Amino acid sequence: MSDFQERTESAVTRWLLVAIFGLGLVAQFVKPVGDALQDKAFLGGALLSLIGYALYSSVQRLIAVSKPAVRDRVGSGELAEHLEDAFDERKVRIGFIGYTGETLVDQLARRLERLKTHPGPTRNVEVRILLPDFWEPNVLPGKLTAEGEVEDDPEFRAYLQSKIKDYRDSLERIKRVLDRAGVVDLEVEFRFFRMPALLKLYLLNDQLVFEGYYNKLEKTDFPFGASADRRILDPQGYNSTLTRWHPSGGKDAMEAIQAWREYFEEVWGLSRRAGW
Repeated sequence: MSDFQERTESAVTRWLLVAIFGLGLVAQFVKPVGDALQDKAFLGGALLSLIGYALYSSVQRLIAVSKPAVRDRVGSGELAEHLEDAFDERKVRIGFIGYTGETLVDQLARRLERLKTHPGPTRNVEVRILLPDFWEPNVLPGKLTAEGEVEDDPEFRAYLQSKIKDYRDSLERIKRVLDRAGVVDLEVEFRFFRMPALLKLYLLNDQLVFEGYYNKLEKTDFPFGASADRRILDPQGYNSTLTRWHPSGGKDAMEAIQAWREYFEEVWGLSRRAGW
C-alpha cells in the first residue's frame, strides 16, 4: 500500500503542477480566463497548500530512507512471547531452520496443548521444521580426533536421529489430541538438508523473522556407544542472540523478511522428506 501510495501521490502531484503551470499561462494571455481567476484568492491558497503537502511528503520519505532498518536483538529465551503472539491469527504458519529443533518444539508443544481448551482465533497451524540430514555423514557436529580435527561420528548421528524422532512423536501426539477435538487442524512436517548446524532461523506467519547462529562450538563428552571416551564438537545456541525483523521496520526490513522467506522456501524445496 505504501508503494502504491507513493507512486500515485507522485503522479497526481506532477500532473497538478503541470495543470497549474498551464492554467497560469492561459490566464496570462487569455483575458477572460485571467479575469475569472483574479478574484479566486482561496484557489491560490489551496494550490499552495497542495505544493506544501507534496514537499512535506517528499521530506518525510527522505527521512525514512536515511534511517537504518528497524531490527531488534532478542535472546533465544525471549522467543516464547513472540511465538505466543503468532497464535493471535486464524491461520498460523511457522517455519524453522536449526540444529535439532529442541528449543522450538519445547515451546511450541506447550502452546499447542492449550489449543484443545483455549483455541482462541486459531483454526489451522502449519509447522515446517528443516534440520541437517543426520542420516548422512556430517562433520558438524562430529568427533574430535587426537590431532584436533573433526570427523563424522555415526553413533552420535544415531543419537541425534533418536532425539529428532522423539520431538516428532511429541508433536504427533498433540496432533492426534487436536484431531479428536476437531477444533484446530495441525500439520507438522520435518525435512532434512545436507548442511552444517550453524544457522538458526524462525519465520512466524510470514511476517516476523528471527535469524541468528549457533554461536558456540562446545567440546562435550559423549558417553555412549563403543568409544565412550571420545569428545564431540557440538554446536550450541541456547544463549545466542537473534535479530528480529518486523514489518514496521520499513522498506529494508521488509526486504530482509522477503529474502529470508524466499531462502527458506528454496531450501525447503530442495530438502529430503522424512522417511519414517
